Amino acid sequence: MKKRYKKILFDLDNTLVDDDENRKYAIKQILLDRKELATIDRIKNFIDIDNQYWKDRAARKIKEPAFKNKEEKTKWVRAQRFIKYFKDISFEEAVEINNKYLKYLGEYIVPIKNSQEILKYLYQKQYEIYIVTNSPEKVIENKIGKANIKEYIKETFSAEYAGHMKPHNEFFEIFFKKMDISNKDDIILIGDEIETDIIGSINNGIDSCWFNMKKKNNNTKFKPNYEINDLIELKEIL
Repeated sequence: MKKRYKKILFDLDNTLVDDDENRKYAIKQILLDRKELATIDRIKNFIDIDNQYWKDRAARKIKEPAFKNKEEKTKWVRAQRFIKYFKDISFEEAVEINNKYLKYLGEYIVPIKNSQEILKYLYQKQYEIYIVTNSPEKVIENKIGKANIKEYIKETFSAEYAGHMKPHNEFFEIFFKKMDISNKDDIILIGDEIETDIIGSINNGIDSCWFNMKKKNNNTKFKPNYEINDLIELKEIL
């Protein structure tokens, strides 16, 4: 028997839109702007650095200085991976590169297979659909718009707004407060990452569905309530 959920929380990157292709395009444009070779290996190197950086930050392994405000923190956080990648650039140059990178992220959006179909299905079933994402706030609306899913989304909620990333409890606590959610039993979160989406869900008392499109092994102790390889499989759950 299907459990009756009312609110569906979706991760955005690599759950509804293809973040890997998005980032490959953006860093390629940055390299071309700098008149550097945009080879497959050079692009892959950035993706590897970027992936590890966000994993380390989600695990609170990165020591951050004190910030005056949220904007200053965001600027510092997003500049660090470019400093690591290009090595010989200043903080100011890294900030400028990040601004261009965000612009390029908004130019090339690839929807995940069946994302529009499943959101339309859930919307017609009268579920409340939310986006909960660590994605940069500047590109969220653009991604949703170009993926043709905006009409199905009730609200979007970002790590930048919360001041904390998934899986941190503060991210979820601020989300629940902002959306005035008191009953967690009718919520399920769907996302592609064990480290952020599934762990965050479990630690905050909500059900989860691992969107394992790449068919990875789960070598952690954290087990989602459901696992799917294609978004269309949500019809069997919801």
